[in-house]
Amino acid sequence: MTLNIKRILLFFLMHHVLSSNGRNTLTVARRANVPLSSSSSPTSSLGPLQTFCKTINDSRRHLAAAAAARCTSIFIMYPIDTLKTRMQMGNKFMESMQKGGLMRGVGGSLVGQVPYGVLTFGSYEVYKELLLKNFPQAKPVFLYALSAILGDVTGSGWLCPSEVVKQQLQAGMYSSTGEAISSIWKKRGLRGFYQGYMGGLARDVPFRVAQLTSYEVVKNMYLRAKQRRYESTEEISLSPVDSAVVGAVAGTFSSAITAPLDKIKTLLMTEGPKWECPQLRILHYSE
Repeated sequence: MTLNIKRILLFFLMHHVLSSNGRNTLTVARRANVPLSSSSSPTSSLGPLQTFCKTINDSRRHLAAAAAARCTSIFIMYPIDTLKTRMQMGNKFMESMQKGGLMRGVGGSLVGQVPYGVLTFGSYEVYKELLLKNFPQAKPVFLYALSAILGDVTGSGWLCPSEVVKQQLQAGMYSSTGEAISSIWKKRGLRGFYQGYMGGLARDVPFRVAQLTSYEVVKNMYLRAKQRRYESTEEISLSPVDSAVVGAVAGTFSSAITAPLDKIKTLLMTEGPKWECPQLRILHYSE
């Protein structure tokens, strides 16, 4: 099973960046289930577009750091991602290595991934405010998870075309980004850039649910163990190293359980016409 190592690296890099903003803490009040008031939210009286713009503006430093982490993780792990794509298409490891072009398409991937991060983060805040306002009796943790999923769905509209181009370049179907874009447009028009879109959602939504759940579970277990070890009633927080380890555990688990869905997404994006059918012939794909 080939793990999506790029996602793991990105996940704990971003949590390393965010570890100083107070998110990775466990307080006595939280352990006692004291509800947190949302009435003081500065965006509660704003419309969706204003909330999105204010979120991006207020978080521009964190977004810039997250963008740097995203670019770093993509660039470092791109050769591994290329090998993963080729192996998911049925090639052996050595055969995938011998094809060369392991960095082919990395520029287009960055163009897709960085704005995707901004879109998902900004829309997450919009959905969170709307859900908290309309469902005040619901448990906030469920609303946060649903907001994250909806944010991913919103950002996927931008991400999918770049993913299609990237994966077809990685598969060796084209030699340059320009050739890939031109050929995909001539063959299938706009639809060609969204082949495998549902396959991407089928992978990303379960991944996000598993990621959020496993991260919170592992984080809380670790913080409680740390608090018992030091016999402290004060606020305990994750260090950057702790955050990286917890993020790596959550990312590894999430990537492992969604690996079959990732393979389906790859096949749909690289060989869409072959696999897009009501009978889901993809399930009978054999290496």
